[in-house]
Amino acid sequence: MVSRIQPKLHSIEAINAAILESASTGLENAFTLPASAYTSAEYFEYELETIFKQEWLCIAHVSQIPKLGNYLSLDVLGEPVMVVRAKDNVVRVLSRVCPHRAMDIMPQGFGYDERGKVRGFMCPYHSWTFDLSGQLKGAPAMQKTCDFSLKDHSLIEFRSEIWEGFIFMTFNSEAEPVATQLADLHTQISPWNMASMDIVAELEWDLDVNWKNMIENWMEPYHHMGIHVKTLQTMMPATGCWTDEYHPHYTRAHLPYRQSLIDSIKEAEAKGEHYGTFPPIPNLPEAYRYEWTVHVGYPDYLMLTGPNCALWYRMLPISAEKIHLVTTILVTKEAQAHPDFEQHLAEETQALKDFHCEDIEVCTAVQRGFNSIAFQHGRMSYLEKPVYQIQCYLADRIRATGNVPAVFLEALA
Repeated sequence: MVSRIQPKLHSIEAINAAILESASTGLENAFTLPASAYTSAEYFEYELETIFKQEWLCIAHVSQIPKLGNYLSLDVLGEPVMVVRAKDNVVRVLSRVCPHRAMDIMPQGFGYDERGKVRGFMCPYHSWTFDLSGQLKGAPAMQKTCDFSLKDHSLIEFRSEIWEGFIFMTFNSEAEPVATQLADLHTQISPWNMASMDIVAELEWDLDVNWKNMIENWMEPYHHMGIHVKTLQTMMPATGCWTDEYHPHYTRAHLPYRQSLIDSIKEAEAKGEHYGTFPPIPNLPEAYRYEWTVHVGYPDYLMLTGPNCALWYRMLPISAEKIHLVTTILVTKEAQAHPDFEQHLAEETQALKDFHCEDIEVCTAVQRGFNSIAFQHGRMSYLEKPVYQIQCYLADRIRATGNVPAVFLEALA
């Protein structure tokens, strides 16, 4: 018997070479990413520097901090930050690190909640106080320190923008504005007016998977006929799904309803009723009333739009094989005013949990497979076009950051 076991790729250059080669061949000839791209700690650190610290990261929705003084505390790529609605209704993303002695000013171990409402912030170490904009307002016993000025010791503010109601931050001062990068996507999701919607449910998950493993599974419909055969496949058969052409900043896949389901929805509408739980979002274009549309704005804006709600996933990579995931449901205020809203919410939350648990099972098992000596890379179905497009995005990032292996530079010469 001839063994098909091959040595794993370990160097950043070798992994990049494999990605560039596959991305240049077209979907029909492409391979999946090399297994090491999902397991290598060195490659993960490389991705943090060349992708996550260069791009915009979606970290919150405006409905999570609706009033003056509302804050949301989280760690982004190991950086302690907080999203705050400050004076004049300005949303800011501030560092939680005190400029005095580097103390986290809102450590959960000291009784601080992950979210809440405050008038200002006080570091628990030496009681330095800051206003909602991060300006230092008080520093006890510093009067004998030479040339000490309160205005010189504010909390660091990270660059942030609000787009479609979502709060993005970046560590890159030169990143192109979110609105510019996602201008084409804006025209497609603007009918939902998500800035006016509210997050009404959140589920948190700590998963032993690589971030790309999670996103690839999120985007491709091929697995409907497998792990989702009793859930999503009954509504949106895999072979009826399709994906838009490649865009450098996002991928968008369409998951149309089965015709029998469309007929049932139209029958209910003809009777003046609505099908399912939440009432439909008003004024949606005809095509969007009978499909789910799945998006990833690179690298981490995971959004699903449906006829009556939207799902947003906040995915924060922790290590090469760990992520922290928050899955949320967004609905209109009209849906919240419905007399059966609580029942609708319970049903939709359970449905989200059911199919997401199926995804967790396969993603976790796939991650174990990436560590096997029996797997190097695989081939792709035409239904995995989103997976290939993610690969093309990674190839774009490799080229943009100048990490093209020598063999490809020679070919371009």
